[in-house]
Amino acid sequence: MKKLLIPVALVALAGAAYLYQQQQPQQTEQPAYNVLNYVPADTAIFTGQLTPFPIKDYLTSIPSFDSQKEILLSEILEEESPAINFAQNILSTYQDALKNPEILSTNFGLADEIRAYFYTIGLLPVFKAEIANPQVLWDFLDKNEKETGFNHIQGKLNEQTYRLYRLTDDSVDADKTINLIIAENNGILTLTITTKGVSEQLLSTALGLTKPVNPISDTSIISDTAKQHNLSKSNIGFINHVEIIKGLTTTDGNLIAKQITELMKEESNESLTMIQNEVCHREFNSIAQNWPRTVFGYTKMDITKEETTMGMSTIIESKNKVILDSLQALRGYIPAYVQGYENKIASIGIAFNVSNLSGSLANIFTDLVTPSYQCLPLHIVQQEIAKGSKPLGIVGMFANMATGIQGLSATIFDYKIKRSDTDTKKVEHLNIDALIAVHAESPKTTFDTLKMMVPGLSQLSLTVDGPSVSLKSMIPFPPEFKEDPQVAIRGNHFVIYNGEIAKKEAENLSNEKLSANGLYRMAFDLSKMMSPIINEIEKAEEDDLPPEVKNLLNYEIRVDTNADINSEGIRFDVTFNTKPAK
Repeated sequence: MKKLLIPVALVALAGAAYLYQQQQPQQTEQPAYNVLNYVPADTAIFTGQLTPFPIKDYLTSIPSFDSQKEILLSEILEEESPAINFAQNILSTYQDALKNPEILSTNFGLADEIRAYFYTIGLLPVFKAEIANPQVLWDFLDKNEKETGFNHIQGKLNEQTYRLYRLTDDSVDADKTINLIIAENNGILTLTITTKGVSEQLLSTALGLTKPVNPISDTSIISDTAKQHNLSKSNIGFINHVEIIKGLTTTDGNLIAKQITELMKEESNESLTMIQNEVCHREFNSIAQNWPRTVFGYTKMDITKEETTMGMSTIIESKNKVILDSLQALRGYIPAYVQGYENKIASIGIAFNVSNLSGSLANIFTDLVTPSYQCLPLHIVQQEIAKGSKPLGIVGMFANMATGIQGLSATIFDYKIKRSDTDTKKVEHLNIDALIAVHAESPKTTFDTLKMMVPGLSQLSLTVDGPSVSLKSMIPFPPEFKEDPQVAIRGNHFVIYNGEIAKKEAENLSNEKLSANGLYRMAFDLSKMMSPIINEIEKAEEDDLPPEVKNLLNYEIRVDTNADINSEGIRFDVTFNTKPAK
C-alpha cells in the first residue's frame, strides 16, 4: 500500500535539540556563524532561540514522568518497516533524554546550552540547532541504521556533504518522493525536506551555503517585534499572515506562490484556483493587513537545575481599530487575589463589562459585514455572519438584566479532607477556604436581582460594608456539609466566602475600586490541588492511581494564564514555575 511514512525522525531530532526554545536572558553573546543571514525576511513562519538555552538544566528541573509508557510507532501506524523501526529507535532515545538529559550529549552530540531555529523558505521547512559534537550524532545514526536496515544515501552540494533519508516507501514514484536531509556546517545541524520541486539553489540556501536576496539579519524585524510586544530578544517567533495570503492568492507574488504554482501544474486545486484572482487577492490581503501576524516569544526566563520559571506570550496582531476598540470596551475587573499563582490552590477571573456588551457586539457585527465582499468564499462567509444578527437582540436583553457587572471571580485558597474514623473509605468532612465574588458598579442592585431568581434569598437584606449573613440560614444544605459560608457586600463587590483566608480577602475588597484591567485570568498550583486527594486515596488503600499522577507529588507545579486586549491586538500570556518538592 502506498503510504507516506511520518517523518518522525525529523520531529525527534528537532525536539531533542529544541525543547521549548528557551534561554537565560543574561547571555547575549552572538554566534560566530549567524543563521539569521540565511533566513529570508519574507519567511512565512519563523521561531528562533537566539541566545543559548540551558536545555539540560531545564530538563532536570521539570517532571520527568519516568514511568510514562513508550510511544510505539508500529502500533500507531499499524505497520512495521525498516524506516519505522529507525524512527522508533530515535524517538525512544529522545524519550529517554527527557528522563536523563545526559543522553542529549552522549547520543545526539548536543551541548549543555544551545541555540535553535525553525523557519520556512517558501514552503520548505528548515530546522537548525547548534551541535557540539557532530560525530556523536553520526555514530548514533549509523548504529540505528545497522540495527534496522534503514540506510541513508550520501549526498553532496558544492563542498557540503549531507545524509538523505527517503521518507516515502518504495512504492511511491521517484518524482513524488519526500526525503529528509541532515547536514552539519560550522557547528550547526540542519534538517530539511527535499522533493522534486526543491532546486539545488533552494537546498543551498537551506543548508546555509547561499544567502537569500533579503535576509532577515539585514532588517530590524526581530528587534522591532520584541520592542513592540515587550518580549525578550532571546526568543522570538511569528507567523506572517500577509505572506501566506500572498502565496495563496497570487501565482507569483512570493516564493510560496511560485512553488504552489509549480505544484498545481501536476495536480490542480479548485479551492486555490477560486481565490487566485485580483478581486480575491485584494480582499484577502486587506484582511491580512488588518491582522498581519501571530507573534510569540518569552517575557520571563529563569532556569536552574533546582527550579524553572518561564513566561510566554502569544499576540494576534491587529490594526482593525473598530474591533480592537470594541473588544477593549468589554474589559472588566479582575481582583488582586486572582492574579498570579502564589498563596492559593486555584483561581479564575472573568472580567466583562456587561454594560458595553450590546454596543461592542453591534460594532463588531457591522465591521464584519461591511464592506460587502465580491470574492466568492468571503462573500459566503459574510452572508453566514449576517444571518447571526437576530441573536444580538437577545444578548442585549440579557445584558440589560446584568448591567453594571464588570466581572466574576472564584478562588480556592485551601482545602482539607477528613475521613471517618470508623470507615476510612468514607469522607466525613470537606473543609474548604474559598471566595466567590461578583464585581459590579452597584452590587446591591445585582444582589436584589439575584434574590428574584433564588427564592431562598428573598428575605435576606444586605448593606454595603455591613455585617455578613450566613448562607446556611437561607438555603438548605446536606447534613454532611458542616461549613458556614457567609454572604456580604464589600465595596463594589458581592461576595460569598468560607474560611479565614477568604474572609480576609473579602474584607480587603472594600478598598478595591473597579477598573478595566483585563478579560480573563486563571491560575493554579497543581501540587496543592492534588496532594490532599492523592494522600487520602493512599490512606484509604485505594492504590490504583497511575504512576504519572503520583509523580506529580515529587514536583511543585504552578501556572498562571492571562488573556487581554491592548492596542497591538489580542494577547495571551502564560507563566509557569516548577521545581522538585521539598
